[in-house]
Amino acid sequence: MNPPFTRDSLRHDQFDRETEKKIKSKEKELFANRPVHLSSNGNAFILLADFIRKANDGVIAAVLPLVTATNGSSLEIRKYLASNYHIETIVTSHDPGRIYFSENTSIGEMLLVCRHWSSKQGLRPPTKVINLAYNPETPAAAKSLAWAIENGTVMNQGFGTVQEWPAAKIAVGDWGAVQFYSEFLTKEFATLKRGELFRSVALGTVSQIGPDGRGLRGNFSRPPSPSPAGMVALWDHKTDVTQSMRAVIDSQITPKPGKQKQAQHLWSQRGRLLLPTRIRLNTVRTLSVRLSTSAIGSAWVPCKPMGSDTDVEHLEKALCIYFNSTIGILALLGNRSNKIPSYPQFSMDDMRKYIVPDFEAPGDAVVTRLAAAYDELSNRPLLPLPEMDGCDVRKALDEAVCDALDIEPERTRMIRRNLAAEPSVTGQRYVGWFG
Repeated sequence: MNPPFTRDSLRHDQFDRETEKKIKSKEKELFANRPVHLSSNGNAFILLADFIRKANDGVIAAVLPLVTATNGSSLEIRKYLASNYHIETIVTSHDPGRIYFSENTSIGEMLLVCRHWSSKQGLRPPTKVINLAYNPETPAAAKSLAWAIENGTVMNQGFGTVQEWPAAKIAVGDWGAVQFYSEFLTKEFATLKRGELFRSVALGTVSQIGPDGRGLRGNFSRPPSPSPAGMVALWDHKTDVTQSMRAVIDSQITPKPGKQKQAQHLWSQRGRLLLPTRIRLNTVRTLSVRLSTSAIGSAWVPCKPMGSDTDVEHLEKALCIYFNSTIGILALLGNRSNKIPSYPQFSMDDMRKYIVPDFEAPGDAVVTRLAAAYDELSNRPLLPLPEMDGCDVRKALDEAVCDALDIEPERTRMIRRNLAAEPSVTGQRYVGWFG
């Protein structure tokens, strides 16, 4: 039962409304023209710290979600901090059992130290990026790590790797040194991203991507009997079933009641070449599959290269080879959203940014060679990623990609070996190849 309405309660409500207006006014003043959405608590508190820090020599230290360093939605806050501070240190955890620093969370986090920097101080130094193999579980171990960071002995004591990330990259929001434990992989991905390994483009410029699985799950059901409309899907990504590049549909689908129009629109975007929307790196075998008939997916997204029907078939096969090769895996993981590094999930925007070869023409020699490799290898099962360095099929894929794109084979072997040892791929703490 509600309390009686009185003059006192009216005055109290009026006071609350006036207080709320003042708070909202102060919020607008504090966050006006700042790169933050108030639903993002981490970014809001960063700007609050910026507001109250000492004018000349203030330092901000914060624990933030790791995606703040990688996601497109956080680009402006990265650039804002880099323009006002020296991003002095970034510490991340690549310890699969403890990818966080806070209590009561399961997502990846980073420790960020930003020191106020003025133009009078000249060019900013590089950022020290520390990727931990072991995230301390006790105060004593944490103190030892802090001492190692302060004295520059992190690598010597086996705590992790240390990279000097250029201020120019930090300034434009490229904080990609957090993506891999291996500095070698970080550098190789940067080379790939700059188009120095081969001439490349973003997948979204040469292919149509989508629809994603959310639309499928919201508008279709899977009846036990054949679909009256003949609609089909590759619904699941079960690694004990999907082990080769040539996959088969696993579901009949039909529009849900009242969803016929939306379902038909989604069905019109079906394709034969599919990319996964989420993967568990320690068990996944295939990073792309091709079907004999066009379909849509729940855990998969159609990727439709642009071109004539004959050309598209060859392009699909060539891309499927590339996606499953070591270089394709490096391209995918280098741009992943790191909420949980070992279980990346990919948005449509992530997939459109996927770095792929810039084929001169659908019928050129590169496409022809890669398509021929697909015909030869597509039915052969691949081993899970942690075993990729011993997988004969993956090695054959790499040979085809190296030959077609003129990449040094030894370079690819080193990338494959390092990827197979990454903690997010193995699901285990890094102990080295011979640990």
